Amino acid sequence: MDYRELLVKELNSIAKHYVEHWFEQQGERIYGEVLIFEGRVTGWTIDEPPFPYEWRPGTYAVSKDQILLAVGGNDADGAEDWITV
Repeated sequence: MDYRELLVKELNSIAKHYVEHWFEQQGERIYGEVLIFEGRVTGWTIDEPPFPYEWRPGTYAVSKDQILLAVGGNDADGAEDWITV
């Protein structure tokens, strides 16, 4: 297994755990993308893709269909765009 496969597996695992935990606590399903920064869930959004300027570069947006990475920009002004992982 290469680095990319390990990263995708880990991000999907974090997102799945978050969605399951939310369902257990709130009794409802969430849809959209789970946002992960530095290995921690920072939120979720139904905007697909999320607006990049609202998230720091290095943030991952994980949905059941894809994983995006926020790139460019800076911490103060947010990212410039998303790329597919």
